[in-house]
Amino acid sequence: MKYSKSKLNTLTFLIVGASLCGAHADGYRNPAPTAEGIAKSGANMIFVDDASAISYNPANLALQTNASAVVAVAFARAENTYTHPQAGEVVSDDPWAVLPNLYYSMPAAEGIVWGLGITTPYGQGVSWDPASLAPFPPAPLPPAGTAILYDAEMVVINFNPTVAVKLGDSVSLAAGLDVYYSQLGFKGLVATGAPNPAPPYVDVDADGDGWGIGGNAALTWMVTDNQRLALTYRSQVDLEYEGDLTMDISFPNIFGAGYGIQLTDDIQVEALIEWIEWSVNDVQTATVTGLGTFELVNNWEDTITAAIGGSWQFAEGWVVRAGYSFIESPIPDSSITPILPDTDRNIFGLGLGYTFGGHTVDLSYSHTVYADRSSTNPVYPGTYDIASNLIGMTYSVSF
Repeated sequence: MKYSKSKLNTLTFLIVGASLCGAHADGYRNPAPTAEGIAKSGANMIFVDDASAISYNPANLALQTNASAVVAVAFARAENTYTHPQAGEVVSDDPWAVLPNLYYSMPAAEGIVWGLGITTPYGQGVSWDPASLAPFPPAPLPPAGTAILYDAEMVVINFNPTVAVKLGDSVSLAAGLDVYYSQLGFKGLVATGAPNPAPPYVDVDADGDGWGIGGNAALTWMVTDNQRLALTYRSQVDLEYEGDLTMDISFPNIFGAGYGIQLTDDIQVEALIEWIEWSVNDVQTATVTGLGTFELVNNWEDTITAAIGGSWQFAEGWVVRAGYSFIESPIPDSSITPILPDTDRNIFGLGLGYTFGGHTVDLSYSHTVYADRSSTNPVYPGTYDIASNLIGMTYSVSF
């Protein structure tokens, strides 16, 4: 922890919700983990047929008869523009985020398949030039001990062992564990309260890490030969960060339902809806070594995500995929800040895959249209504009 030698008796964070940082997805949830899912804008619950089903719908593992391995990586970058009504415009300085995901599955017995996913379901971050954020709010300078955060980063790794069982010809069930390891850090400017010519701010940085555990379950029902229904659930995971920064974060309960239909031998279409309990982090308490304890009032709201996607095998070995999703932002106008800019979004995905001899290579790209956003946060009023790019690459093998 780095801070000035002057005594900082109070700490009031001007940017609340600083720990909940996500540069591309809703809240701090990352986008779909594979190129196939990115192309279909997340609507990949019904017909996913390799080991990555562990993330989308683990019940589909039971439908697999071969071992499967998947290596996937997504490259995400967002550019955030915040415009203060008096002080003007500032643009974030974010690098490309690399989001890797690994999967393996193997039949254990007739109708029983086990698998392991090592994934990055939440995280990313945001970074601003501290010199550009320091004038906000405008003069006079804030009281001594006030912190203006300009950089936040969260990394979450999920170790996800799963077992799926086929019950008869039409139903399969799955259950698994979600074991999270996470690191969380921020950087900020703390007001010294000292008169000129002393520096008005000093740099502060703090970080922490921790573990948490939850569970998941799923069901796939083969309604007819060409229609399926699926239900999925991932439980809340409570994680306590310890270090220079000590705080609790709860990753939300997620309930999902999907329907898919095989229209022809070559065309599949599916739809997805999810309910996400973001309100589990309505209010949080954080302690920073040397500075004290403070409360974060987020007022986050539960959200609905809806998506539709499909695939067309237009030639032997070749498949094209496309999808659309709508994602609500859980953050109200009253608590949005530059450290976690977020808005409702419409996502359009497109991808191409090629299969040869049990090997598959997928590439995808998604474009996001963000809704205009105006903040009523009294400390950080203004407007937010967001632009992002997301590229997915996946290699899978069945053996």
